[in-house]
Amino acid sequence: MIRNNLAALMGERGLKITRVAKDTGISRNTITSIAQNDSEMMRLDTINTLCKYLGVTPCEFYEYEPLDINFAVYVNHINFEIVDEIKDAFISEDHLYINDVNVDVIMDVVKNSQTESFDLHCSLIEDRKFSLSDPGDFNYGIDLKIEFDNAAERKSFVYEVYNKINTSFHQDIYNNLINELTKVMKEWIIDSKKYSLNANATQNFIKGMNHFFVIRNLQSDVFKKF
Repeated sequence: MIRNNLAALMGERGLKITRVAKDTGISRNTITSIAQNDSEMMRLDTINTLCKYLGVTPCEFYEYEPLDINFAVYVNHINFEIVDEIKDAFISEDHLYINDVNVDVIMDVVKNSQTESFDLHCSLIEDRKFSLSDPGDFNYGIDLKIEFDNAAERKSFVYEVYNKINTSFHQDIYNNLINELTKVMKEWIIDSKKYSLNANATQNFIKGMNHFFVIRNLQSDVFKKF
Protein backbone atom coordinates (compact mmCIF):
# COMPACT_ATOMS: atom_id res chain seq x y z
CA MET A 1 0.00 0.00 0.00
CA ILE A 2 1.16 3.50 -0.77
CA ARG A 3 -0.28 6.89 0.11
CA ASN A 4 0.83 10.50 0.08
CA ASN A 5 1.27 12.65 3.17
CA LEU A 6 0.07 15.93 1.66
CA ALA A 7 -2.71 16.49 4.21
CA ALA A 8 -0.34 15.90 7.15
CA LEU A 9 2.43 18.02 5.61
CA MET A 10 0.00 20.89 5.03
CA GLY A 11 -1.33 20.55 8.58
CA GLU A 12 2.16 20.70 10.06
CA ARG A 13 2.78 23.96 8.19
CA GLY A 14 -0.61 25.50 8.82
CA LEU A 15 -1.36 25.60 5.09
CA LYS A 16 -4.82 25.63 3.56
CA ILE A 17 -5.68 24.11 0.18
CA THR A 18 -6.49 27.53 -1.26
CA ARG A 19 -3.04 28.86 -0.28
CA VAL A 20 -1.19 25.85 -1.73
CA ALA A 21 -3.18 26.11 -4.97
CA LYS A 22 -2.40 29.83 -5.30
CA ASP A 23 1.30 29.44 -4.51
CA THR A 24 1.93 26.40 -6.73
CA GLY A 25 -0.46 27.02 -9.62
CA ILE A 26 -1.96 23.56 -9.12
CA SER A 27 -5.77 23.60 -9.24
CA ARG A 28 -7.69 23.54 -5.99
CA ASN A 29 -9.57 20.40 -7.08
CA THR A 30 -6.29 18.60 -7.78
CA ILE A 31 -4.85 19.59 -4.40
CA THR A 32 -8.04 18.41 -2.68
CA SER A 33 -8.01 15.08 -4.51
CA ILE A 34 -4.35 14.48 -3.71
CA ALA A 35 -4.77 15.44 -0.03
CA GLN A 36 -7.65 12.96 0.28
CA ASN A 37 -5.62 10.25 -1.49
CA ASP A 38 -8.34 10.03 -4.12
CA SER A 39 -6.02 10.70 -7.04
CA GLU A 40 -5.01 7.48 -8.79
CA MET A 41 -2.52 9.21 -11.09
CA MET A 42 -0.21 12.10 -10.25
CA ARG A 43 1.98 13.81 -12.81
CA LEU A 44 5.68 13.86 -12.00
CA ASP A 45 5.78 17.63 -12.40
CA THR A 46 2.97 17.94 -9.84
CA ILE A 47 4.89 15.79 -7.33
CA ASN A 48 8.05 17.78 -8.05
CA THR A 49 6.24 21.11 -7.53
CA LEU A 50 4.67 20.01 -4.25
CA CYS A 51 7.92 18.54 -2.89
CA LYS A 52 9.82 21.75 -3.65
CA TYR A 53 7.04 23.91 -2.21
CA LEU A 54 6.86 21.87 1.02
CA GLY A 55 10.62 21.36 1.27
CA VAL A 56 10.44 17.57 1.39
CA THR A 57 11.80 14.64 -0.58
CA PRO A 58 9.55 12.19 -2.46
CA CYS A 59 10.34 9.67 0.31
CA GLU A 60 8.88 12.10 2.84
CA PHE A 61 5.96 12.96 0.58
CA TYR A 62 4.94 9.30 0.32
CA GLU A 63 4.69 6.47 2.81
CA TYR A 64 4.61 2.77 2.02
CA GLU A 65 3.63 -0.53 3.59
CA PRO A 66 4.80 -3.77 1.87
CA LEU A 67 1.34 -5.32 1.69
CA ASP A 68 -2.04 -4.82 0.02
CA ILE A 69 -5.52 -5.25 1.46
CA ASN A 70 -8.32 -5.97 -1.02
CA PHE A 71 -12.04 -6.48 -0.50
CA ALA A 72 -14.50 -8.61 -2.48
CA VAL A 73 -18.18 -8.03 -1.70
CA TYR A 74 -20.93 -10.60 -2.31
CA VAL A 75 -24.59 -9.73 -1.77
CA ASN A 76 -26.63 -12.62 -0.40
CA HIS A 77 -29.76 -10.56 -0.02
CA ILE A 78 -30.95 -6.97 0.34
CA ASN A 79 -34.57 -6.72 1.31
CA PHE A 80 -36.20 -3.57 -0.01
CA GLU A 81 -39.59 -2.45 -1.23
CA ILE A 82 -41.08 0.61 -2.85
CA VAL A 83 -44.26 1.87 -1.22
CA ASP A 84 -46.68 4.52 -2.39
CA GLU A 85 -47.48 6.53 0.75
CA ILE A 86 -50.49 8.86 1.00
CA LYS A 87 -49.40 12.33 2.10
CA ASP A 88 -52.88 13.85 2.07
CA ALA A 89 -56.19 13.41 0.29
CA PHE A 90 -54.74 14.38 -3.11
CA ILE A 91 -51.04 13.60 -3.00
CA SER A 92 -49.08 10.37 -2.68
CA GLU A 93 -45.33 9.82 -2.70
CA ASP A 94 -43.18 6.79 -3.51
CA HIS A 95 -40.60 5.75 -0.91
CA LEU A 96 -37.82 3.18 -0.97
CA TYR A 97 -37.59 1.09 2.21
CA ILE A 98 -34.46 -0.92 2.97
CA ASN A 99 -35.02 -3.19 5.97
CA ASP A 100 -32.45 -5.99 5.69
CA VAL A 101 -28.92 -6.38 4.36
CA ASN A 102 -27.08 -9.69 4.19
CA VAL A 103 -23.66 -9.25 2.61
CA ASP A 104 -20.46 -11.32 2.78
CA VAL A 105 -17.04 -9.71 2.46
CA ILE A 106 -13.79 -11.53 1.75
CA MET A 107 -10.70 -9.56 2.70
CA ASP A 108 -7.40 -10.59 1.14
CA VAL A 109 -4.12 -9.50 2.71
CA VAL A 110 -1.31 -9.87 0.17
CA LYS A 111 2.26 -9.79 1.45
CA ASN A 112 5.43 -11.23 -0.09
CA SER A 113 3.34 -12.89 -2.83
CA GLN A 114 1.37 -14.74 -0.15
CA THR A 115 -2.37 -14.17 0.31
CA GLU A 116 -4.27 -14.66 3.54
CA SER A 117 -8.06 -14.40 3.41
CA PHE A 118 -10.48 -13.34 6.11
CA ASP A 119 -14.28 -13.77 6.08
CA LEU A 120 -16.55 -10.97 7.28
CA HIS A 121 -20.28 -10.35 7.33
CA CYS A 122 -22.19 -7.10 6.89
CA SER A 123 -25.72 -6.31 8.12
CA LEU A 124 -28.08 -3.36 8.44
CA ILE A 125 -28.19 -1.51 11.76
CA GLU A 126 -31.61 0.08 11.28
CA ASP A 127 -34.27 0.36 8.58
CA ARG A 128 -34.02 3.30 6.20
CA LYS A 129 -36.59 5.14 4.11
CA PHE A 130 -35.84 7.34 1.09
CA SER A 131 -38.21 9.60 -0.83
CA LEU A 132 -38.24 8.97 -4.58
CA SER A 133 -39.49 12.51 -5.23
CA ASP A 134 -36.10 13.85 -4.11
CA PRO A 135 -33.01 11.90 -5.27
CA GLY A 136 -30.91 13.90 -2.82
CA ASP A 137 -32.73 12.15 0.02
CA PHE A 138 -30.54 9.11 -0.72
CA ASN A 139 -27.58 11.14 0.54
CA TYR A 140 -28.75 10.47 4.12
CA GLY A 141 -27.42 6.98 3.54
CA ILE A 142 -27.64 3.77 5.53
CA ASP A 143 -25.78 2.48 8.58
CA LEU A 144 -24.14 -0.93 8.44
CA LYS A 145 -22.31 -3.20 10.85
CA ILE A 146 -19.42 -5.43 9.78
CA GLU A 147 -17.97 -8.28 11.83
CA PHE A 148 -15.44 -11.07 11.38
CA ASP A 149 -17.02 -14.51 11.02
CA ASN A 150 -14.29 -16.08 13.12
CA ALA A 151 -12.84 -14.67 16.35
CA ALA A 152 -9.45 -16.29 15.70
CA GLU A 153 -9.25 -14.67 12.26
CA ARG A 154 -10.13 -11.32 13.77
CA LYS A 155 -7.37 -11.64 16.37
CA SER A 156 -4.85 -12.68 13.74
CA PHE A 157 -5.69 -9.74 11.48
CA VAL A 158 -5.70 -7.16 14.27
CA TYR A 159 -2.45 -8.21 15.93
CA GLU A 160 -0.46 -9.48 12.96
CA VAL A 161 -1.54 -6.95 10.32
CA TYR A 162 -3.68 -3.99 11.35
CA ASN A 163 -1.79 -2.92 14.48
CA LYS A 164 1.57 -3.22 12.73
CA ILE A 165 0.89 -0.83 9.86
CA ASN A 166 1.05 2.94 10.11
CA THR A 167 -2.25 4.29 11.47
CA SER A 168 -2.48 6.70 8.54
CA PHE A 169 -3.43 3.69 6.39
CA HIS A 170 -6.38 2.80 8.64
CA GLN A 171 -8.58 5.50 7.10
CA ASP A 172 -7.64 4.34 3.59
CA ILE A 173 -8.64 0.77 4.46
CA TYR A 174 -11.96 1.98 5.89
CA ASN A 175 -12.68 4.15 2.84
CA ASN A 176 -11.80 1.34 0.41
CA LEU A 177 -14.17 -1.00 2.23
CA ILE A 178 -16.96 1.60 2.24
CA ASN A 179 -16.47 2.31 -1.47
CA GLU A 180 -16.56 -1.36 -2.46
CA LEU A 181 -19.65 -2.04 -0.35
CA THR A 182 -21.43 0.99 -1.80
CA LYS A 183 -20.60 0.09 -5.40
CA VAL A 184 -21.70 -3.53 -5.18
CA MET A 185 -24.85 -2.85 -3.13
CA LYS A 186 -26.15 -0.08 -5.36
CA GLU A 187 -25.54 -2.23 -8.47
CA TRP A 188 -27.41 -5.14 -6.84
CA ILE A 189 -30.43 -3.01 -5.92
CA ILE A 190 -30.67 -1.36 -9.35
CA ASP A 191 -30.18 -4.65 -11.24
CA SER A 192 -32.69 -6.58 -9.12
CA LYS A 193 -35.58 -5.02 -11.09
CA LYS A 194 -37.75 -5.39 -8.01
CA TYR A 195 -39.68 -2.23 -8.63
CA SER A 196 -42.61 -0.99 -10.70
CA LEU A 197 -42.68 2.79 -10.99
CA ASN A 198 -43.81 5.56 -13.27
CA ALA A 199 -41.17 7.16 -15.49
CA ASN A 200 -40.42 10.08 -13.16
CA ALA A 201 -40.12 7.91 -10.04
CA THR A 202 -37.92 5.44 -11.93
CA GLN A 203 -35.65 8.26 -13.06
CA ASN A 204 -35.37 9.60 -9.50
CA PHE A 205 -34.74 6.10 -8.15
CA ILE A 206 -31.90 5.43 -10.60
CA LYS A 207 -30.43 8.91 -10.10
CA GLY A 208 -30.64 8.64 -6.34
CA MET A 209 -28.95 5.24 -6.26
CA ASN A 210 -26.23 6.12 -8.76
CA HIS A 211 -25.29 9.60 -7.60
CA PHE A 212 -26.39 10.00 -3.99
CA PHE A 213 -26.67 6.60 -2.29
CA VAL A 214 -24.02 6.28 0.41
CA ILE A 215 -23.12 4.18 3.42
CA ARG A 216 -23.23 6.85 6.10
CA ASN A 217 -21.54 4.81 8.81
CA LEU A 218 -19.86 1.43 9.05
CA GLN A 219 -19.88 0.15 12.61
CA SER A 220 -16.88 -2.02 13.43
CA ASP A 221 -14.68 -2.83 16.39
CA VAL A 222 -11.69 -3.03 14.01
CA PHE A 223 -12.02 -0.70 11.02
CA LYS A 224 -12.09 2.97 11.93
CA LYS A 225 -13.04 6.04 9.91
CA PHE A 226 -10.41 8.25 11.56
